[in-house]
Amino acid sequence: MKYINKDDLISVIQERLMTETVALSPEAPLNDNTILNDIEDQAIDLVVSYISGKYDYTRIFPDAPETPIRNGILVQIIASIVVYRSVRRNAARKVPEDYMQLYSDALKQLEKIQSGAMKLVNCPLLANDDGSPVSPVYGNNTNDNFFI
Repeated sequence: MKYINKDDLISVIQERLMTETVALSPEAPLNDNTILNDIEDQAIDLVVSYISGKYDYTRIFPDAPETPIRNGILVQIIASIVVYRSVRRNAARKVPEDYMQLYSDALKQLEKIQSGAMKLVNCPLLANDDGSPVSPVYGNNTNDNFFI
């Protein structure tokens, strides 16, 4: 896994439940689990789709040789999504309510980050070539005088 680790997952789900959910052997290192790696990659893609308008996600989630910029909120969000999706993957009929709540809360936090109500501390904002922050585009299509 490239952004979260076993301790991050254990903060969301008990270790015993995690190993049973994704069928890990206790001796196997977490990095060797392709199931969790795939689920984490999908969770990171979801997070990137929410934060890409405000934050430089290429610096937060860089390619392999560089270390990512770890942010506690992003770690919690990604860990919650990974736990939910791994439980859902193996749930015979229905995912327990507490895991669904984790996923729902993670999406709500992403929406707050996207809207600007919640900020990611120590994460780089998008910047123009000259280093100035990228400003959102505003527009107004009202016509108070009712003529063209």
